[in-house]
Amino acid sequence: MEALEKCYIYAKNTSNMDFLASTVAFLEFQGREVNALNVAGNMPREQSDSFFERLNYYRAIYKKQTEPA
Repeated sequence: MEALEKCYIYAKNTSNMDFLASTVAFLEFQGREVNALNVAGNMPREQSDSFFERLNYYRAIYKKQTEPA
């Protein structure tokens, strides 16, 4: 596999992971019952690490939105 093709696959997976993490954080923000461990349940270790890193990032954003100014 060529380097450019690897970069494309990585970017595609990264954007999907980012979308998934932001969606889970938003659902949590809305008070919906979401189990992030179940969402990451079948992911390889590298993907689940990325997912939880991005999830924590988005949780922090939503937390800031609910804090009084």
